[in-house]
Amino acid sequence: MAIIMDPILLPDYSPSMPAPDYSSMPLPGEHCIQRTPRQTLYERGSVGFSYQENGMSLMLHGCREEEGAPVFGLCSTVHGEFEPADRDKIVSVSAKLQGHIFIKEGTRVSSTLLLSQQRTLWEMDDVETVCPGMLPLSVSFPANYWDKENERYIRLPPSFSITRPRRAAVVYTLSILLRKKRGSLFCLRTARDLSMNVHLRYKPRVRPPRPAPIYFSSLKQCPDEWQEEIWSINSDFLRNNGSLFMAECYFFLPSVRVFSMSESIPFHLSFCGPISCLRRATTPEKDDEGELIVEPIHVFLVRQTTVRGPDSKAVQEEILGRGSLIVGDEARLDKMLPQDAVCMSWDGELRCDMPLTCSAFSTPILEVKDYIVLSLVNPLRPMKMMEADVHYAVPIRLVTHPWIDRS
Repeated sequence: MAIIMDPILLPDYSPSMPAPDYSSMPLPGEHCIQRTPRQTLYERGSVGFSYQENGMSLMLHGCREEEGAPVFGLCSTVHGEFEPADRDKIVSVSAKLQGHIFIKEGTRVSSTLLLSQQRTLWEMDDVETVCPGMLPLSVSFPANYWDKENERYIRLPPSFSITRPRRAAVVYTLSILLRKKRGSLFCLRTARDLSMNVHLRYKPRVRPPRPAPIYFSSLKQCPDEWQEEIWSINSDFLRNNGSLFMAECYFFLPSVRVFSMSESIPFHLSFCGPISCLRRATTPEKDDEGELIVEPIHVFLVRQTTVRGPDSKAVQEEILGRGSLIVGDEARLDKMLPQDAVCMSWDGELRCDMPLTCSAFSTPILEVKDYIVLSLVNPLRPMKMMEADVHYAVPIRLVTHPWIDRS
């Protein structure tokens, strides 16, 4: 039985209010606390490359160019066309994208496979079939590769080459593989393989997830933007007249910990302890008004490269930059006794002064890490050769490109 409702008996509904206007832009009296842009994939370039070998031609499109080589980014796709020769003799054509890590130890070169992706461009399905004169190809870089030894996915490392501490390289190759027919004396047709190899550069554009604060004064308004590292110093370096003094260093840096190579890194440094510690850690400048403490702690930007072999490990450290402290009037001390306690603060900034070709990355056998190193000694020695109580390392990451607002 169907029930029919008389429309006259329906209640009266008030008209709906219009939906409010939503916007990512702050209204008057509002301000944006934090924006996190979505991760974008590789932006295709506009450069083409052409290769010829044994009558065959390979064209690549939509690339970036770096030192005459095609460059590809995060999850990018290699697009192009292949023109084979002797088309009537071809059995199959395929494209293979491979990545390896090569490490040289003495006269021995070891190779670790990162990825191997193969795509069939054409395959003969009949004796009378002839290979086309133009074959389009498309093969993509993955974001990660599978580490068989540790059974986990690892971010695909960028193209990379070093000579110290050992010769090592991350190499990516595009190979065009041809299988051709070959006649014999008794008309038995067997196949022979040919290949055409092209070196590619994988250079993802890595950016910080958010911008770093510019001034330390923003700590009160946005405390989440800063992170504190506490270094308790108990070193013979601070021994004075047989007495061992203790001091503490409070180091504030942007909590994002990911910074562009082209931008300065702001920081704030506080040194607390007996005045004798400051005098021992630095050479004060003296005048009629007292002592001017210029630089009690030395701040360095360091890149550490580690190459792991089957039975050994080699480490190389490079100083990328040195921090500069802003010395104010609060760094001037009146005449004080050695045991008197004092706490002083400095603002500073750190900048990468060395050219870098890639962001920091990590694989089980080849690793590139970045650190901010606080040191009581200058010049800085390699961390593995320094006593643990005269330096303090803060891990960070340097990336190739600055943060941009994509909202």
